[in-house]
This record gives sequence, structure tokens and C-alpha cells, in this order.
Amino acid sequence: MSLKAAARAHTSVQREACRAASGTFCAGYQPVLAVLKLVTALILLTTAGCVPSWEAVLVDGHGTSIPITRETVRELAEFAGDDGSVPLERILYKNGYRVIEALEVTTLDDRRLSYVWADHAETASWHLDGTLQLGSQAVQPRQVAAVPPALPAPLTTGLLDIAPTVSAVLGLPAPASATGRSLTSVAGGGVAPRHVVLIFLDGFGYIRYIEALEAGLIPHLSALDPPALGLAAYPPATSVSSAALLTGAPPDANGVVTRGIRTTDIETIFDVVAAAGLRSVAVEGNALAFNLRNTEVILSGDRDGDGSTDDNVLANALAVLEQGMPDLLWVHFHGIDDAGHTYGPDAPEERAKIKEVDAAVGDLISALPPHTAVLIFADHGMHSVQEEGRSGNHGNLIDRDMLVPIWAFIR
Repeated sequence: MSLKAAARAHTSVQREACRAASGTFCAGYQPVLAVLKLVTALILLTTAGCVPSWEAVLVDGHGTSIPITRETVRELAEFAGDDGSVPLERILYKNGYRVIEALEVTTLDDRRLSYVWADHAETASWHLDGTLQLGSQAVQPRQVAAVPPALPAPLTTGLLDIAPTVSAVLGLPAPASATGRSLTSVAGGGVAPRHVVLIFLDGFGYIRYIEALEAGLIPHLSALDPPALGLAAYPPATSVSSAALLTGAPPDANGVVTRGIRTTDIETIFDVVAAAGLRSVAVEGNALAFNLRNTEVILSGDRDGDGSTDDNVLANALAVLEQGMPDLLWVHFHGIDDAGHTYGPDAPEERAKIKEVDAAVGDLISALPPHTAVLIFADHGMHSVQEEGRSGNHGNLIDRDMLVPIWAFIR
């Protein structure tokens, strides 16, 4: 038995003896117990310092060397597992990485290892002792470099630009914490738009858009000018991206840093619109994926029992337009994401859903009044998985998850 374990056991035995004995015995034993506690504390402090310090180098996409130490891991303790290890993606994201294709690791014994990031993104972790866990392999790194993919188009925008664009179109200040910029394609020059519609295509990432375009699945979207290549928030999930696009602020500013957080305390575009005395309406599915305050919310249940709310969302959005276009209209189609999770990207059911949503977008655009600024976007993409109960998922620093299309034009 180690000295630390022996001290703990001895203290436990004395505590139980004290409980069982008389008060006089306990009182007389207090000095001994105090000494034992002091010895135990000294042992713990001494052994805690026995774990050797370490330092590795993370090389970013610009060739800058960033030291990674035990303190780097500890600083991300809110994301740590039971063993204290932190998802490697969290360290990569904190140090500027946004989309990754491969990981290059040089070990302490000068081995050079290469990993396809999509294969390890979900489970790779960095431990307090400096070990990198990549699948079943544990390595001691000297240097780590993440390799970005070749992008299908220039990366020119992101979800942080949505709220500032809405503000600019409506002549309002951007949300207080916004760091995004307004898109000049709808907020600069030409005929000034009078209204804004946000068309939210859940789960329809940029890579999937390119595939759907080539497969002829999206005649209405393909009739528009090509979308800009944009960046989702991390982790690319509906609640995280919703907070980013509503506030114009990144996760560390809006507080929605992971799945499961469904509200933000900072100002959103709906707050700004309401404070200005303007009207906004949000047409959603059968439930809110994120808290939408200071707006009129219309939930769209599956009234016809066809297993989808997208047709009901369209019907409710068209009904709103018939009564008069609000200053800001939010329309959220959930079906592509639902089908992607259940059946996987490019499954027949998912392709059918893409065609259905594309037709709904065409109907919605046709019903808009003139001089309406239109922003169409996805919150994240989707990659294939083999998991119980689902064939698709998202949430990683890979192109299929992080890259999103953003259309911005005036109707």
C-alpha cells in the first residue's frame, strides 16, 4: 500500500473508532487525529507535485508555434471528462482552428504520425499528463499541426454576419455584443429593402448544397445567384449557431458554448427590433430549438400526420404574409436535419426532403412583397455516422459540419 493510501486508511480507522467510543476518548484523541490530518495533507501536496510538467507545440495554419501545457488543459476544465482530459477539438478551436482535414503529430521519440481528422474528431482528447489519445492509440506529442482542407470557394462570411445585416437593412443598431459585419449585397446601395426574411435550412451544409446542386435536387435554390461560403459557430449545432446568428457574437461572448444551452442573456436581433417598436414573427416547427424572446412565435405541429412539420411551417409562413409582411420574418425548416440524422446524408429519404424544402423556399420567395431582403442559410452541415438510432450527426471541426451556404439578396 502506498504512503498516501496508508495515511487515508489510518485516518478512516481512527475516525470510525472515535465515533464508536465515548466522548472522553474522542476528545483525548483529537491531537493525534490533527497530526494525522497534517501528515496526510503534506503527502497529498507532495505527490501532486510529482506529476512531471510538460510542454508541446501546436502549430497553427500560419506557422505560428503555440505552447500547450498542463495549464492549457486545465483552463478548459468546463469541457473535461471524468479523467480530466479535454476534447482535442476544444484546444484546437481555442487556438484559432475552424475547419480541419488532417492532424500531423510528431512524438517525443520523433515519429511522425498522420490522422484523418474526421475519423478522430469526436473522441480525440488531450490528457493532463500530456498524452494525446487518438482512437486506441496514446502518444506523447512534441508537436501537433492541424491541416485545413481545400475549400470549395473563398470563405467570405459566417453566421455572425446575419444579425448585423438585419440591423443595417432596418436602419437599427446591431445587437450590443455583435462582432459580425453587414453584408453589402442586401444592406448597401441600390433600392433600400423594407423588410427582412430569414429562411433557416437546418442541417443543409455547404458540402451538401454542392452535392444537391450537382444531383439536380434544388432547382429553386440553383436559380438564385450562388451562395457565399460561410462558417458556422462551434460546435456546429442548432442551439450554438442560433445564438451566434441572433446575437452576431461568438459562443464565448453569448454564453452558448455547447449543446444543451438554449438561451442567451445578451441582446439578440429580436430584442433590437422589439425595442425599436417594429414587428417580428418567428415561424418554427413543433418546438423551439432555441429560446426566441421578444418576437411573436408560431409553432407548426405536424397537423396532417405525414411525419414532418416543414409543410406546416410553409403554410403558417404564407398565412403570415397574407396578413401583411412583418418587419422581420423568421422561417425555420427542420426536415433536412431530421432526415440527415435518421437516414444519413444522401439517403433517398434525405434527398426527398431536400427537394421538398427547396420547393417550399421557392413558394415562400414568390409570396414575398417587393423590396424584401432575403437571407437564406444553414446552421451546420451533417456527416455520416454508424451509431445506434441515427446515421448522421454534426458537431465537429470538419468541412461537412462547419461550412454553410449563405444567400443574401433583395427580392
